[in-house]
Amino acid sequence: MKKGSFEWTTATHDAFKMLKSKLYEASVLAVPNFNKLFEVDYDASGVGIGAILMQDERLIAYFSEKLNDSRKNYSTYDKEFYALVRALDHWSHYLRPKQFLFHSDHEALKYSNGQHKLNPRHAKWVKFLQSFSFVAKHKKGSTNVAVDALSRRRSLLAIMEARVLGFQFI
Repeated sequence: MKKGSFEWTTATHDAFKMLKSKLYEASVLAVPNFNKLFEVDYDASGVGIGAILMQDERLIAYFSEKLNDSRKNYSTYDKEFYALVRALDHWSHYLRPKQFLFHSDHEALKYSNGQHKLNPRHAKWVKFLQSFSFVAKHKKGSTNVAVDALSRRRSLLAIMEARVLGFQFI
């Protein structure tokens, strides 16, 4: 065999077939099945919100949004509530037909329907939530890794940009 040449053997062919098969089977996003339960995980940080839509522990869709200046001033509760409302609005075409499950690392949001006195913003959001059929479950913040990263994506990009820009001045 010459230097730089490649011999296609049976083992090479089998390895190529296996690699092709693995790449073909490994889908990043799963296709939704409307006969199965949808699950929504979401989170908010100081700079953004993030959410993922899943079924059977497989990712269907994800989304993140940078918070504008006024929303950055929201309380933690309001940011988390806003993240939930945005996620449900974003995927309402998946979620309205049937009951779904949402996970929150903010325990107080499970009881948002039971509050007696609401400010106008919360009243509007609670009214929106009542148009859905869902079950809310608490999820420890440390296990909320995927949406945690989505909600902080803008912050990480800003940090990386600042570090890269800093090299120009050295």
